[in-house]
Amino acid sequence: MKNLNFLKLFFGTMLLIATTAFVSCVDDNDDTEAPYLEVSPTNLIFTTDGTPAEGSQSSFEISTNRHWTATVKDDKSWVTLSATEGDGSATIQVSIPENITDEASVEIQISNKVGPLMTETVKIKSGNIAPVEVIYHETVGTTTITDPPTYVDAYQGWTKTGMGVADVTYSGQKATVRASGLSNANAYEGASGPNVVFFGTLPADFQINNITLNAEQTNLRLTFGASYSYKPEGATEYDNTFDPSKFILSLSADGTNWVPVNYTKNNGDEKSPYWIFATSNFTLKQASAKLYIKFTALAASAFRLDDITLSTGNGGQEIDLGNVTPPEPTETKPITIPELIGMMTTTQTPVDATFDRTFEAIVQSNTEGGNYTVNNLVLATEGATTAGNGITLFGSQVDPAALQLTQGDKVKVTLYKGLAKTVNYNGMYEVTGSKDDNWAKVEKLSSATTITPTIITADKLAAFQGMTVTIKNATPESAGVWGSADTHTFTAGGVNFAVFCKEDSPAFANRPFVKTESDITGLAAVYKNNSQLVPRNLQDVIGFNSTDPTIISVTPSPVSFPATGGTQILTVEIANQGSNTISTEGLSDILSSEVDGNKVTVIAKANNSTNPVNQTLSISLTNGNTVTVPVSVSGQGSGNQTVLTVDLTVPDNYPSTFPKLSANKKVEAATFSFGGHDYVFAGSTGNGYYQAMNSNIPYIINGKQGAYIELPAIADKKLTKVTVTTRSGASVAVMVAIVDGSNTEVAGGKAIKWDQAEGNMDYTYNLTGTAVNTKYRIYISSTHNAQFTKWELTYE
Repeated sequence: MKNLNFLKLFFGTMLLIATTAFVSCVDDNDDTEAPYLEVSPTNLIFTTDGTPAEGSQSSFEISTNRHWTATVKDDKSWVTLSATEGDGSATIQVSIPENITDEASVEIQISNKVGPLMTETVKIKSGNIAPVEVIYHETVGTTTITDPPTYVDAYQGWTKTGMGVADVTYSGQKATVRASGLSNANAYEGASGPNVVFFGTLPADFQINNITLNAEQTNLRLTFGASYSYKPEGATEYDNTFDPSKFILSLSADGTNWVPVNYTKNNGDEKSPYWIFATSNFTLKQASAKLYIKFTALAASAFRLDDITLSTGNGGQEIDLGNVTPPEPTETKPITIPELIGMMTTTQTPVDATFDRTFEAIVQSNTEGGNYTVNNLVLATEGATTAGNGITLFGSQVDPAALQLTQGDKVKVTLYKGLAKTVNYNGMYEVTGSKDDNWAKVEKLSSATTITPTIITADKLAAFQGMTVTIKNATPESAGVWGSADTHTFTAGGVNFAVFCKEDSPAFANRPFVKTESDITGLAAVYKNNSQLVPRNLQDVIGFNSTDPTIISVTPSPVSFPATGGTQILTVEIANQGSNTISTEGLSDILSSEVDGNKVTVIAKANNSTNPVNQTLSISLTNGNTVTVPVSVSGQGSGNQTVLTVDLTVPDNYPSTFPKLSANKKVEAATFSFGGHDYVFAGSTGNGYYQAMNSNIPYIINGKQGAYIELPAIADKKLTKVTVTTRSGASVAVMVAIVDGSNTEVAGGKAIKWDQAEGNMDYTYNLTGTAVNTKYRIYISSTHNAQFTKWELTYE
């Protein structure tokens, strides 16, 4: 920000010298923090009844330290936002009516007086939206334009991309490439500037020749940006009203016989820079091997054109191109899941550089139950009972919820040549591709295929990954509640295995299970080279279903008091309670408890000792289970305490080298000094550590499982208490412990779920048995991110 302050001084000086009013080019916010903008999620999917699709949601989060605006692009009036502008972070609700099959974009932007600073886009899909394949896209390039302008047939700076551009050429009459006129920058999503096609004196047209189509590409969508700008003789202002009747769009199968096509435009011509965004949805009556596109101007020296895209779509106006040449059949070759697995290495390798590859399979992912991983489409060979017939497609392009797929759907998968790649990713058999490529197409062929689980032993989970299996005579380590942790340990045939159950899975949330021997079914899976079983719904674990009275949760837990004591009310959530009641035991001396219905009040008297008091409260349910809650009271201190406090909401408390914002996050262990003491930060798979921002207030994110912050050692003293503060908006499922250098929990440092119960943001660990001159760690023990706003460390 020093440069910005210099600019302020410079312009202030010029103001005094020239006595002329200038406007500073610095950010018009009062704060001195660098602007940031983060939006999540960036894709929302709705069904035709106007409700979020399974696995999606109806809102998105804006995280920024500036004033923001949210604009629905291209006149998609069917999208309603709960707010279109605001300051700082916000949650925006999205509403849409029923019976919409369309796509829309919401542009979130922060700006200053000079113009836009940052922009993010949220994509909204409603109804049965066909997967988009870009056939042709042209931005007119960025080649420097000299005078006189270059005619389109001689221009060498074209940047055509897409599946069908191999034979594309350009021609036209009185059409040149120029960089004149108002730039279309930020006028619509994808506006490229600066070069455009300019239509001069009449007759004027621009023609795109020889776009290659395949037999399936008949439902198409054409979009483009365009502007009209003309100043009549004697007028003082330009006319910028774009009249589609004066700018004709036509299609042809041979470049000779043309058919006009309708298009719609947005209201971009109502304000500067007066560029409209046009869309034409059409269906070819007959498949054509080639497509030609022509733009014809009926007003001289007034129209400009840019950013033309032809893609697959949902179709629309039927276009009869007459006697067309049908496309040559697309040359594809079949492939099997075992063949894909057989070619995998730990490096991403194209499936085939020459031919598209296809296979059919049955979807194993159960999006309705919710116990699946986003962007993971799990497929298996139909009817297969042998290992090596399951695979995972990974990427936003194949997210099962976005494709409206679920368990039992039969699909045809096309893996595009050179783009789809195989990889053994930490033991998982995966087919993937670049996030920017259309590397695969997934077509639903039928629904409700019966999946018969294959019976296996627990040691064969990895080999049968991607397939639905049953393990006989399995026993959980203990009774519990599905969703209370990501994984539960089971045993079968002397082999331990993990059962994965997402905490937010609707099918499993707050469902108790008993410790008994029964069969268990689910998807065989691999995570970080460790095998696990993923139940799809409650039917898969029906043998463990509990109708017994069960305590599901106690909040808050654990409970910590200062040395002066206090009271804390705990809420006990119970399933199948009936007439059963709760009771407590385990507290003594300065600690006691009282029960009132399903509420437990813990009372702590003052602790006059220098040592902390650590006890365990047992809460029992008649005819049910018992849950324990650690309770601690801090000691008075030895009088020789060293307390290190770091407030992470103060920007000046961060070292200059600490990574700022998600784009710069780090995973590798590194040392940073806070308050004159060294801390070692280490991230883990799935994320890392960095300084995040919320309404100009910084905080730290670190994750996920295995990430830690190593705390400093103080000479001749031992760490006795750690208090960490999180923030609203952080994960309420993250488990955080205090561990030693080998990541073993220390006494008093047992992992706590930072669930923010009743608004609690502070989590205290009263430690015993720690050693002097020894470093300990704040350790993330679940597959989530932890967020930190403050920590206070006590050494004695």
